Amino acid sequence: MSAGIRLHTKVRAELDELAARGILTWDQAAKLKSRYPVEPRGLGFLVTVFAAMGAASALAGAAVLAREHLATLWNFLRERVNWWLAAELSLLLAFVALLLQGSRLKARRPRPVLGEVFELAGAFALQGLTIVMAKHYSAGSDNWPALLGVDAALLLALAYALGNRLVLWYALANFFFFFGAETGYVSGWGAYYLGMTYPVRFLGIGLLTLAAAWAHGMLVRGRLADFSRVYAHYGLLLINLSLWFLSLFGYFENAKVRWDGTAGERLIFSALWAVVSVSSLMAGAKTGLKLLRGYGLTFLIINLYTFYFQFIVANSGEAWFIHLLLTGGSMLWLGFHMETVKSAAMLKEGREGSDD
Repeated sequence: MSAGIRLHTKVRAELDELAARGILTWDQAAKLKSRYPVEPRGLGFLVTVFAAMGAASALAGAAVLAREHLATLWNFLRERVNWWLAAELSLLLAFVALLLQGSRLKARRPRPVLGEVFELAGAFALQGLTIVMAKHYSAGSDNWPALLGVDAALLLALAYALGNRLVLWYALANFFFFFGAETGYVSGWGAYYLGMTYPVRFLGIGLLTLAAAWAHGMLVRGRLADFSRVYAHYGLLLINLSLWFLSLFGYFENAKVRWDGTAGERLIFSALWAVVSVSSLMAGAKTGLKLLRGYGLTFLIINLYTFYFQFIVANSGEAWFIHLLLTGGSMLWLGFHMETVKSAAMLKEGREGSDD
């Protein structure tokens, strides 16, 4: 008998004595005794040990062989495998598999959002496929912005086919970068995003996007009606950002971006931006849309600070300490005020909910 088994035998005897004296119940003693076996281990344990040792030895041997012959294997694969086609096929399969999984999850009502995420991952795979194909069959033009435009069109069609707002956001983001980057490509990368009347062009795109938001909200029914909110966010963001650029630099074309001598233009565009923000606030108050109120209030505050720094601070730098106090104090007050308004709104919603 081994020393381990003798020790276990003594422990089990002590447990029996404790149970006989009533200190432990017999069930408790039995559970504790099961932790101290006195039977010798069977062949099953030996089989497990030898199997683990064999697996470890096999992996070690495979690692040694791979290390010795890795270069030969890599040359063999490189000569016989078309990696471009392999990458394209892999991305295509990933695209199809992710769309199928997303469709299956969306069909199960408890997990529609997870299904949309899988479809978005499929959209990533689709764009990866177009990038790999563009590199594979490149004609040397290096016009990568055009590829973003193609991807934007493909993703837009995919968003409508799937009724997926996440894919629509992704398509619009690609269009945003295409529109700006194409500016740089056409201008010889001399102006990039600040060239070719970029802010005014984006102002027009923002207005068209708002029209699309209205059309989807008023004329479209079903799952595509939810696209209205996406287009509204995108359009309002483009309009406010373009007016922000115009209020900073005035109207400009190509690479003629300047700041001096544009005070009148900057003032006009600041006023126009303020009109847009106030109109958004009024429309939000009339329709009850928090989206309009949020954009109106946010960019009205940004406009006020931009105006202050452009036309007041820039012309009175000697009073920097006063400007610092006014700016910091106003931001501090604004933060406390907005937090108070938010808390009051939450309390009001809580009372209305309790009354119901």
